[in-house]
Amino acid sequence: TVTADLLSCRYGPGAEYLYLYGLNKGAKIELTGRAHGNNWVMVKGKNLCWVNAKFLEIQGDSQTLRATYPGEYELPESPYYAPPAVLSAERSGGSVTVKWTDVELRAGDEEDADMFIYIIEVWRCEGGQIVFDALASNYPEVTFVDEGGCAEPSHGRVFFQEKHGFAGPADIPWP
Repeated sequence: TVTADLLSCRYGPGAEYLYLYGLNKGAKIELTGRAHGNNWVMVKGKNLCWVNAKFLEIQGDSQTLRATYPGEYELPESPYYAPPAVLSAERSGGSVTVKWTDVELRAGDEEDADMFIYIIEVWRCEGGQIVFDALASNYPEVTFVDEGGCAEPSHGRVFFQEKHGFAGPADIPWP
């Protein structure tokens, strides 16, 4: 059950992905999957979309849902843009900086004035656990924390986002 007044259902498992539709407070929804490493769950409906589980009252344990992202769910592809190319990924201690080619968004292709054009998905190590972060930027560079000590290797990818969909991904060669 939705507990927020109006909950944004997004194309991907994070607040910066494109908006698909809203769910009203009290709406009864069915969850069909979850993202690996964060608190976002997939909603079954006319169109599959993603919401943050902290705005739901859930019967059962959302962590028992099958991890469907990445893997079983694909972001809608942009028919108008080529993906960025990752230029470098460098480590400095516990931080990783990734740089990619700049893609210029044409006027009219933004979802709204506050939209970020790059979505950087990273599965990074923190406290001995892999954590999924969907980072966002309007510049072709991002720095984030990636500690050692996880059983799984860290990895990531970069998408260009515009109102029609996502260009990419461009895989990050992990340092």
